[in-house]
Amino acid sequence: MLEAQNPLFEYCQISEVGLKCTIDLSRLFPIYEDRESFKERLKNFKGHTLDADKLIYDSEQLIPTKKDGQHSVPVLFVFGNPATHSIQKGMFFTSEGKNGGEHRFWKKILPEAGIKDLCFKDLPEDERNDKRRNKLLELDYQSRYRIGLCVFISFPSNASRDSKNKLEDYSGIQGVRRLFGSNAFEELAKYERKRVLAAIKKFVTPGGAVFTFQSDAWVGLRSEKDCDYSIAAARKGKLAGRVAGMQEIQLFGLPPTRLSGLAGEVLKKFLDKIGW
Repeated sequence: MLEAQNPLFEYCQISEVGLKCTIDLSRLFPIYEDRESFKERLKNFKGHTLDADKLIYDSEQLIPTKKDGQHSVPVLFVFGNPATHSIQKGMFFTSEGKNGGEHRFWKKILPEAGIKDLCFKDLPEDERNDKRRNKLLELDYQSRYRIGLCVFISFPSNASRDSKNKLEDYSGIQGVRRLFGSNAFEELAKYERKRVLAAIKKFVTPGGAVFTFQSDAWVGLRSEKDCDYSIAAARKGKLAGRVAGMQEIQLFGLPPTRLSGLAGEVLKKFLDKIGW
């Protein structure tokens, strides 16, 4: 069953980590020439299919349904958009670097924040993905937090620049913005926002919190009275507010994952404040 339906954007959960998403390009780009120009830019991306004017692709979201007394504080981490290779491997932040090493989110950021047993850098990539996925879903880790993982923009892109394949202009969430164009991106973000807010409402209870690692996620989820995004404020741990329409749920803005040491420090600062 579809979890959300509208004329422009649809999505459904197809596995414990996987989402199937569909964008109606005829509605997002009602002018034919704009739509064809988008399709030409789309050739720079992998991991999708076109069915007439329907863009169909896989994305990721991991929201554990299990509950227990130890992991009593739900926290949802909201990132910018997924990396294509992580979706292919079936797990967030599957690897980093040419040699497929452990990603900084697992190796540096969470341990800095006090969550130390979700890093498996000595295991092969597929094995550590399976182990970490199972531990997150089964709450098999030492923490008082029940961790969920989400992306603000569901469309995937390359995780980093790849000049050899001429994808340098289409990496990360800024690459997705370039692909769609500013106006279409902002229109799509309205529907993505509804998807993320639905996940928050389902998963995060009062006393829990939402943590964003990217500017669009902070701006899209914050209450109107909360401050706008700035990287300086994120670095100093000054982005704190409430989720739009859910004043009982705290919202925090963190430095991006590329600033792993600082992101871990700020995350620990905020985690220590919630759930007591």
